[in-house]
Amino acid sequence: MKRLILLIMLCLPMAAMAQVDHIAPLVDKYSTMKDCSTVVLSSEMLKSMGANAGVEYMQVIAVENSTLIGELRAEIDSIAKGYNLLMSVNSNGAIVKVYSVTQVYKSDGRAGRKEMQEYLIVSIADDEGVVVRLVGNDIKLNEATSIFNRL
Repeated sequence: MKRLILLIMLCLPMAAMAQVDHIAPLVDKYSTMKDCSTVVLSSEMLKSMGANAGVEYMQVIAVENSTLIGELRAEIDSIAKGYNLLMSVNSNGAIVKVYSVTQVYKSDGRAGRKEMQEYLIVSIADDEGVVVRLVGNDIKLNEATSIFNRL
């Protein structure tokens, strides 16, 4: 499953981000549940892993509890309604979707605008689900793949 996600990340041109963090409540929720893991990487940690300064943070939710998969799928489907679907792959019952969204807003106190990108990679099968959210500006695909490989 991880290889399929990596393959998709290698094949995709990255596109975009939302300013609202809809995934953080899910990270909090699933971090306390059995057979679930969450990872949140800050910009400092990502820089130490070789990402450029434009990568702000990464969030990962991994669910290996088959009774929670339907709930995770419904929550992600609801969140993803505001995103652009870049790719969808169905392979042996596992569904992998890659979403993007771009948000342009004024920089903090500086003149001009800042464009932020968000990528949501979702892989859900009957017995496991993985959600990866990568946020920043000027995100390079090879950096995202490299970060994901180090997890």
